[in-house]
Formats: sequence, structure tokens, C-alpha cells
Amino acid sequence: MRNFILFLFFLLISQQVLAQKNIETRLGYSYTDQFEFSDEWQYLSTDIYLFNGSKFTRVLNELESGVKRPKKRYRNKLEYLLITAQLKNMKLFGNDEIVYPLYNFYVDQEKDNYKTQVSDNLEVVRIIDKMPLSSTQNNIDATINAKAITNDGGDEVFGMVAKQLVNLSKLTTPTGAVLSLVGEFGSLLSSRTSKREYRFSSTIRLYEGQDFDTRLHSVKVYVFVPGEVKTVTIKSARLADYLAKNPNKLERRMLEEMTNYKDYPYMVIANYKSLYKMDVLTGDEVTLDLIEKRKQKIQNAYEQQLVNDETFRQEKLFVEFLRVFAEMKQQLNIYRLNYRNNSPEINARNLFAIIQEYKRLKATMDAREAEFKTNSTYKNIFKTEYQSILTNADLYLEADHNLKSGKLLVNTLRELENDPSNYNTPEKREKALAKLYAVELPRPDLLSASVEGEAIVRLKAKLEELQYASVFEKDVKKLDDTPASDETIVVRNALQDKVNASNCLSCRDKVRDAVTAYNKRYESYKLREAVHDMTKLRNEAEQQVFTYLRKQLCFENNLQATAVATTDKGMDSYYARIKEKSDAFSVSIKNLDTLAKQQPEISQLQKVQDYTKQLQRLLQEAKQNYTTLCSIDSKLCECPA
Repeated sequence: MRNFILFLFFLLISQQVLAQKNIETRLGYSYTDQFEFSDEWQYLSTDIYLFNGSKFTRVLNELESGVKRPKKRYRNKLEYLLITAQLKNMKLFGNDEIVYPLYNFYVDQEKDNYKTQVSDNLEVVRIIDKMPLSSTQNNIDATINAKAITNDGGDEVFGMVAKQLVNLSKLTTPTGAVLSLVGEFGSLLSSRTSKREYRFSSTIRLYEGQDFDTRLHSVKVYVFVPGEVKTVTIKSARLADYLAKNPNKLERRMLEEMTNYKDYPYMVIANYKSLYKMDVLTGDEVTLDLIEKRKQKIQNAYEQQLVNDETFRQEKLFVEFLRVFAEMKQQLNIYRLNYRNNSPEINARNLFAIIQEYKRLKATMDAREAEFKTNSTYKNIFKTEYQSILTNADLYLEADHNLKSGKLLVNTLRELENDPSNYNTPEKREKALAKLYAVELPRPDLLSASVEGEAIVRLKAKLEELQYASVFEKDVKKLDDTPASDETIVVRNALQDKVNASNCLSCRDKVRDAVTAYNKRYESYKLREAVHDMTKLRNEAEQQVFTYLRKQLCFENNLQATAVATTDKGMDSYYARIKEKSDAFSVSIKNLDTLAKQQPEISQLQKVQDYTKQLQRLLQEAKQNYTTLCSIDSKLCECPA
């Protein structure tokens, strides 16, 4: 391709460049939109409108005969009217000032006047469409040149074409846009040879079918006049109002009406800037394979100079963000597929893997926000896409209770890490700990093997340390210093109730240790009390044994005396039955005496209590037996003191 262009150049440059007559272009009006275009508005589109085409006849004739008085005629006959444009800041062409052929009209001569074959209804010509700019400068401009070429100056066109081909030949990697421009130069030469009208038709376009945000950047109105016309006056009030109210699309008819200029031909050049449009993805579309394709696509676009440096950097960073999101999706799939079949420990690991990626996703977003808080490319283009992916991640974590709790854990962790005021009171710490413990996570030793897990372990420990010192430490010390007794048991119970209502697990452990120590003291206290009561009861039982033995002897004597004195044989059964009751009383006395003589085990509270209960039972049993005997016949119980 490059050799072919050079060949054309040497062929054309060998032609001698002869006479031409320049038509002056006067800037009649300039407009720049008040919208602040930031760096990411990096593409240029340019529309050309030609008005009053029939007035070129006047321009050509005034060039020859003068505006006010006759002057010397052209040495040779006028043959063509050539209009070209030169755009700056075109990154695609290596920033060389490339000339665009716009129109080439054939000129007729009738008697002493020239006449151009130019219609007044030429449609808009878009010479470039969404072409990357070489910089973010706002001084987009086009230099318009009109030349009246005589029959002896035809090689002027060849010379211009040759120069442009040389410029294009310098490009090491010609693109489709370059080739289309070469084609336009070919069409220009072809139309000149056959004396046909030429107009630019190959809009140079790199993006097809993409809905870019585009708005008007600037407008300039150039008027084609003979050199003697020094000033051009265009009433701009209505035109300025129209342009300000229609930043997205201009209409040829309205431009002509608002400009309302009738004297000479004029050209309106409308420049539009377009905002870079990134490929928008939904969460479901994001896969590792798609990310690799996106990465390669933006790399190719950058190498072809279709995106600027900052956009390329932002795209690469966004790819990193997408990769974290894709990893989270993979972990989610593993969790969903295996949740019902796995053990609680494996499920805890799977869930923690999701939590890790989600936290990394949020941390990556934080880093972007901090680094690019004043970066317009990030704020105006990429930020909404970051937020969209995060929204998808949040929705995925609403699928079940465990995932919701995992999301809550991450958000709580981030809040606590970013602002200590979120845990500066016992109430706030309790709420935070409830959220941190809402998820079944792997063991602390496994958690500490990762950055995210270690952060969770560390933060829990810090919160619990503060909570213990603030809420429980004083009460624990008080319990440690409190003598154990039935009166102080309320202190222990109150502390237990307090810690049971807390989410501080280490606080529970420390309180449990203090309660255990108190319980040991309380058990010793109860043992002493029980031994004292037992000893007292043993002494009472020993005294009762003697008392009951005397009463038993008295009762037996009375019963025997009464039975001997009674002559009624029918009473034998009665006395025999009383004798059974008396024997039962005797047995209870014997049992009580035996137990009272035993040496009980006094090292264990339960054994002391069991012994005491048995002693109480035997005392009650002996008393009951004696009461029964006396209730049968009170005279039998009448004994001397």
C-alpha cells in the first residue's frame, strides 16, 4: 500500500504546477458551545454544509472583472472551482495536516461571464465520523480553501493530491480510513478528467452501529468572496440561539434560515464531540473468558490509536475489577451446587471464599474512588459501570440467609475498619459483634491464613477486648472479691444474665471462669453449712434415741400390765396388733440409733446432704411411729417423767 502511494506521488509531482486563482475565505461567524467537554469526549465528527452555491458565479466573475471596477481578465479561461478542508488534531493520520477534497465544480463560460454548475440544495457532507483526537484540546478547527483553477493550472490538483499521498505514505499501518481517503483523491482526479462534479462521499468512520453520546462542540461559518471583499457581516443572534438549543442535531433548512445570508456562497462547519462508550455488561454475562476477550479488544483498540491513554488505563483497571467479580461468581456456583451435600465445615469454607471475593470487590471500588475522585473519565464513564457490577454482586448475595449474612458481615467489617466511631460505645459494639458472628466461618486458625480472614479475627478480638474492659471487667473483679453465700448469689446470677445477653464470646469465657471460681467458693460455703447442720442433727438424733428408748420401755411395760390384767380373751388380737406397732417403733429407733452412730463422708456436699436427709427421715419415722402408738391408746403412753 505504501509503495503504491509513493508511486502515485512521483507520477503526479512530475507535472508542473501552473496558475490558479484563489478565492478568499472569510470567517463570518464562530460559535463554541458552553458545555464543558472533559477528556473522555475524545472523538470528533465534522459536518460540512454548503449554501448559496449558485453565488459562486458572482465570485468568479468578480475575481476576473473586479467588484467595483473592471480589471484585467484572466490570461486563461477558468475551468474548475476546487474546495478543500484541512483538519487538525487528527490522531489517525499521525497528526499530519491532511487535506480533504470537498467539492470540485466544473466552470462554464457564457460570453463574458462564468457560470458554475453548483446546486443550492447540496446535502450535508460528513467528512469524518467519531475519529479519535490527538489531544483533548478544544481548538478543533478546519481550514477551508477555495481555488478557481484555470485551464493552464490543472496540474494544481495533481500537486495537491501528490502531497497528500506522500503524507499518507508515511503511515506504517494504513487503516480502512486511510484507504478511503486515498479513494477520495482518486475520485477527484477521475471527475476532473471527465469534467464531472465531485463531492466528498466516503465518510471516514471507525465505529459502526455504536450509540455514542454526541453533542455539538463548535460551529464556524466561512464565506467565499473575492479578495477585494475585506469584511463579511452575518447577523448571528438568531443563529446563536438556534445552535444553543439544538446541541445534538442541526438541520440544513434551519441553519440557512437562521443565518439568513444571501450575498456570497458560504460554508457551515459543525464539529461534534463524542463521548467514549464502553461495552456495558450485566452480571450474568461476566465470565473469565469474556474478560479475556474484552482485555484483548481494548488492547487492539489502543494499538490502533482508537482510544486515548487514560481510557486505556481505565479499561485495564475495570478488567481487573471484572476478574474479581467473576471469581466471586465461581465461588457462588460452588456454594450453590454443593451446599446440601457438604459438611458444615466445608460449607463454611465455601461461604468464606464468597465473602473474600465480595470484600475484594468492594475494596477495589474504594481504591478507584480514592484514586480517581477528580478524574472525569472515571466519573463520567466508568463509575456507573463499577456501580452496576456491584449492584449485581449485592443481588447475588440476597439468595439465602447465609449469603445475606455474609454480605452484612463484609459491610460491617468495612464500616468498622474505616471509622472507629462505629464501635465507640458498648451498644455499637454489641450490634457489630452480632453481625460479625452471624455467619458460620472456618476456625480462627484457618481464617488467619488469609488477609480477609485475619482482618475478621483481629477486629473481633479488638471489639471484644474493648467490650470486656468497658462492660464486664469491673463486675468480674467484684465477683472475684465477693465471699460466696446465699446472700451474694444474686451477684453471680446478675453477671451471668448480663453476659448471656452479650455477643462477646471471649467475655462469656472470662465471666464463665469467674463464675466457676465463685461456684467453687459457694460449694465450700454450702459444705460447711451442711456439715454444721448435719452435726447438729446427729446430736439431736442421739438425744432422741435415748428419749424414744425410755418411751418404748414404758409403753411395753404398760402394754404388758394391761394385757395381764385383762381377762377378756377377745382382746388378745387387739393387743397383738398394738404389739406389731410397738415393734415397728422399736425398729425405727434402732435404725435411727445405727445411722446416728455412723461417721459420714464430709468432704462432699452431696454426701453430707444425703446423710442429713436420711437422718431427718428416720427421725420423722420414729416420731410418726410413736405418735401412732399413742393415738391408739393414750393410757399406754402415760409414763413418769
